[in-house]
Amino acid sequence: MSGRSERRRSLAASCLVALAFAAPGAVSALAQNSSGFGLPPALAGSQAQETAPASKQATLAPGTQPSKPAAPSKELRASYKAAFQQTLQNPSDPKTLAHFAEVAVQFGDIEGAISALERLLLVDSDEPQIKLELGVLYYRLGSTEAARTYLQEVRDSNDASEEAKERAAEYLRAAAIKK
Repeated sequence: MSGRSERRRSLAASCLVALAFAAPGAVSALAQNSSGFGLPPALAGSQAQETAPASKQATLAPGTQPSKPAAPSKELRASYKAAFQQTLQNPSDPKTLAHFAEVAVQFGDIEGAISALERLLLVDSDEPQIKLELGVLYYRLGSTEAARTYLQEVRDSNDASEEAKERAAEYLRAAAIKK
C-alpha cells in the first residue's frame, strides 16, 4: 500500500471517530465505504456507544441536536490540553491534527476541531471524509452556508463513497429547511 493511501486511511479513521462524537449514528453510515476507509474493528461502534444512548444513535437526524454533554472529565481536559500542545509542536502533521480534532469534539470545542480539519485540508485537499466532517461540524455550529459548501463538494465528488454522498445529501436537505 502506498504511503499516501495509508495516510488517507489513517486520517479517515480518525475523522470518522470525531464525526461519531459530533453526530452520533453517523459512524454506521460512514464506517464502511467504497474507498476502503473504515474504523478499526476495536473502535467501530464502541466510541459512538459512549456518546449517545443506542435508541438515539440510529434515529438522530441532521435536523436534531445531540443532548448537551456533561462537563469534561479531568482525563478529557488533560487529553485535550496535551493534544493541543501537540498541534503547536507539529502544526502540519496529519495524525496530530486528526487526533486533536477527535479530542476537541469530545471536549466540546467544535471550533477547534474545525480549525484542525481545515488545516488537514491544506495537507490533502481531495479528502471527501474530511470535507464531510467539516460540513457536519459547521452544520452543528449553525453555520449553514459553510456547511453547505463542504457538503455539496462531498455530494458532487467522484472520490466520495455512496454512503458519504448520502450523508452529505441528508445534511444538505436539513440545511435547506433551516434556511
